[in-house]
Amino acid sequence: MKNKQTSLLLALAKKLKKETSTKELAIKSLSSAGIVTKNGKLTKSFPNLNRVFSVSE
Repeated sequence: MKNKQTSLLLALAKKLKKETSTKELAIKSLSSAGIVTKNGKLTKSFPNLNRVFSVSE
């Protein structure tokens, strides 16, 4: 593999790792606030958020 290809793969791996950890941290934070369950599902206390999340996806 060439050095350029290796550096591109490393950059991609870093980006993917950052996105994964960001999503996990967001779910963990929302879970501790009682907005979502640990699986990422909305709790029954916040049914109106379904509209917000469905638009953002």
